[in-house]
Amino acid sequence: MKDEINEIAREVRGAERVLVTSHENPDSDALGSMLALGLGLKKLGKEVTLYNKDGVPEVLGFLPHSELIVSSTNDIEGNFDLCFVVDCPSPDRPGEEFQKFLSSGRCSKVAIVDHHRTISSSENLSLLDPDASSTGVLIYSILKNVGVDIDSSIAENLYTTIVGDTGSFRYSNTNSRTFSIAAELVKAGAEPERVSQALYESEPLKKLKLLGLVIPTLQVASDNRIASLYVECTMYEMTGTDREDTEGMVNIPRSIKGVEVALLFRQEINDSSPSWKVSLRSKGEVDVSKIAENFGGGGHKKAAGCNISGELSEAMQKIYDAINEALR
Repeated sequence: MKDEINEIAREVRGAERVLVTSHENPDSDALGSMLALGLGLKKLGKEVTLYNKDGVPEVLGFLPHSELIVSSTNDIEGNFDLCFVVDCPSPDRPGEEFQKFLSSGRCSKVAIVDHHRTISSSENLSLLDPDASSTGVLIYSILKNVGVDIDSSIAENLYTTIVGDTGSFRYSNTNSRTFSIAAELVKAGAEPERVSQALYESEPLKKLKLLGLVIPTLQVASDNRIASLYVECTMYEMTGTDREDTEGMVNIPRSIKGVEVALLFRQEINDSSPSWKVSLRSKGEVDVSKIAENFGGGGHKKAAGCNISGELSEAMQKIYDAINEALR
């Protein structure tokens, strides 16, 4: 990893204009990594643009300087010496609009920074470390390499990536390096109580109303080893919510004693045919990233996602069959 970090650092030092983006429907790791990197590069005197197709979810609006993120490529001006795609294993994850932008040749070089392991990047610059607890940990290493002084805003964004992706230091990706970096970030000004309250104690009422409709969909199967919930578009209409309000719901079936794999099926708006975004979480030895890969998705061993077309019963059967095969 040291060579990859050094190579990216050389490109950073030589760049004047930098674009930073991440995947659609961003989570705390995606936006925290984007913001920390962008703020750090600005401290080096770089001209930085931050882009995410879906903007900033309400629950992540507390992230320092989140107002800097634009959600349309129409707001991206000029050409760039370097483009960072963070928390994505490949540059296609930020969405079709960004793909068109990238194919226009306005970015001289693309750097992939991620801690997913399922897809190898073909980009000239990449930093892929599945042992990192969050992409933010890798951004921390890059910023330290190029000599950025980690201030309180950068620290809080990075700390949020760790808290979000380790489940508040509860998941198996938590290690000594995680705690060491988290401690440094707190020293630099990150406020653990503020981050935890924002992430876990600031749910909008409409989300709880949505949850009231989702909980009755709970299904438990395979001797209580698999549990799932689903969200239909009509539920959004009844509660005035949208897909960002489903964030974290997969952890409800995951919390059930004895469950090894938890699922959340979220209906996507698609006029041509029914489509479902599937979030998978593992508490046992099942590698859900391999299951997601079978359906064109990816992720980590313990957390992954994919999309499946078809009626809900068909989509559930396909996923359940794949999980049962892995459980044997």
